[in-house]
Formats: sequence, structure tokens, C-alpha cells
Amino acid sequence: NTIKKSADIEFAHQQGITLFASDCESDIRNLAKYAPGSQVYIRVLTEGSETADWPLSRKFGCQADMAIELILLAQELGLEPHGISFHVGSQQRDIATWDAAIAKVRFIFDRLAESGISLEMINMGGGMPANYAPRQHDLAAYGTAIRRFLDEDFGDAVPQVLIEPGRSLVGEAGVLVSEVVQVSR
Repeated sequence: NTIKKSADIEFAHQQGITLFASDCESDIRNLAKYAPGSQVYIRVLTEGSETADWPLSRKFGCQADMAIELILLAQELGLEPHGISFHVGSQQRDIATWDAAIAKVRFIFDRLAESGISLEMINMGGGMPANYAPRQHDLAAYGTAIRRFLDEDFGDAVPQVLIEPGRSLVGEAGVLVSEVVQVSR
């Protein structure tokens, strides 16, 4: 998570955790103090997440220019810049949303490369939808399109990619059937 208590950062680091997400300067400074030398990735806001049933881009993340500044600060403070993350929103049916987000990540990778920083990872969060009504594309269509977007933007240099199946994996695990018997006025 991008929001962490200092004590939790320190505890996690003592337990061997060395990869942390962030999206603000104060958190980067806490990571440098309580988890020195750790790898850090920055969560960016994405456009188009309003097409998801539960948009999550407004909850965490920062703009691309701020992400660049945070990565530079992290390096200056002795942290290891590792990657960028985003989340296109839960139950995202618009495959093109990943295209715009990956293009934004590529822009950040390129800008940081100009400063001598080579990022290695993209964490795409989740967003893969379950087959609720109305139906959407099957999971393979999302994977194929996301791979195409990565190839278009990164060519032969696609970084490590993390993505969570989330709702697409467990969203249909159970159904609650209920009946409203009476509404009291």
C-alpha cells in the first residue's frame, strides 16, 4: 500500500521486506529512514478508470511528473528505484484503459532513463473483471491486448510485469440470494 505507518515500515523491513510502493514525498522519506536501501516503485494515477465499476485511480497515486520527482528523490535518499504501478479500476471492461496507462508508464521510464535511472518493473495492480452481467471480454482477450500494448511501448525491453487477477479469479466464487420481506416506514 502507498499509505504506511513508520512503525509498520520498520517492522516489515526487519522481517526482510525490501520492496515498497509509494506515491508521496513523506512516504519516500519514511522508507529511506525506516527501510534503508529498499527497492521502491511509485503508483501513478490513470485516466479512464471511470469506466470501471469501482474506479481506484483517485484513491492512490500521483501524476507522471510527480512520479519522476519521487523516483529521483528516492535515489537521492539511498533507496533503489525499481518500477511504476497503476490500477485501472476494479471490474474494468474497457481494454483500452491499459493501453493509456502503459503508455504513461513508458513515458516515465524514458524520462528517468535520461537521468540514468533504469526501472525494471511494472505493477499493473488488478482490474481483470469477473463474468458478471453484463458480460465482458474473456480473460484471454485482456491478456492478449495487454501484451500487445507492452510490446508496442517497450518492444524487446519489456520489464518485469506484475498483475493481479483479483475479481476475475474469485468474483464468482459465491452468490448471495436474499429476499426483502418487508420495508418498515
